[in-house]
Amino acid sequence: MPQILNFSEHANDEEVSYLTTLLLYHLVERCGGQIRFTVNDVNQVRENLSTKMVQIQLGDDVRLRIIDRVPELQ
Repeated sequence: MPQILNFSEHANDEEVSYLTTLLLYHLVERCGGQIRFTVNDVNQVRENLSTKMVQIQLGDDVRLRIIDRVPELQ
């Protein structure tokens, strides 16, 4: 049965860093070995972080979703 985890509650910084590196590698490889983005893209993502958060679901596979932050975390 899948388990839903919140990075901030269920993983320390080292675990998040390791998993993020693996996921980035996987994403870049699946996109043909290269991903490009601009400074504007980065700024837009930073702005969205105030109202969004990443949820990870662990089971037979790993799934990431971007969800709205609950009001008490904003």
